[in-house]
Amino acid sequence: YETAYRMQAAVPEVCDISGETEATKAMYGLDSPDPLMASYARQALLARRLVEKGVRFVELSCLTYDSQRANPWDQHGGLKKGHGAMSNQVDQGIAALITDLKARGLFEDTLILWAGEFGRTPFSQGSDGRDHNPTGFSVWLAGGGVRGGTIYGATDDLGYHVVDKPATFYDLYATMFHLLGINHDKLTYRYGGRDFRLTDVHGTVMKDVLA
Repeated sequence: YETAYRMQAAVPEVCDISGETEATKAMYGLDSPDPLMASYARQALLARRLVEKGVRFVELSCLTYDSQRANPWDQHGGLKKGHGAMSNQVDQGIAALITDLKARGLFEDTLILWAGEFGRTPFSQGSDGRDHNPTGFSVWLAGGGVRGGTIYGATDDLGYHVVDKPATFYDLYATMFHLLGINHDKLTYRYGGRDFRLTDVHGTVMKDVLA
């Protein structure tokens, strides 16, 4: 209860960005005429402030540009328009967050993960969309002990199936746990009278991505 109180009591100060310089706000894109880009920029700036305060896990969520689309990256139609809008929304804020973390000496201790639910098929769905592709897609990691500029694995020439160093989400989780100083083989939680691992019975640390 005490921890919960202190967290709630700290929120007003953490969320007050009035003390940030105009240059910093502009770097993130808070002055953007695009309200979605400006809103995501505010999330990214708040993420840096939360990390500075010692918050261990921070999540940024994309904002939908289409009221009929619950998942804004899920372009089963209008892919070029949709991906363009979403990339524009997040690109500057993410770049600014990384730049800011580096400038403040926080990058090396902060693990950043950017991911979605699926990749997209290399062939069209309908006239201008793409369906889900769970067999080959990319996520990226930065900071927190990750080797910069590293490409791990590859898909075929069409971008459909993995053909080199296949990695599962269990491998990704195992690697993230390792970077956080946790042995995923030993981390368990009790449920229904049994001990379960968060990586189930799978997962191998992807050592090639480690700095």
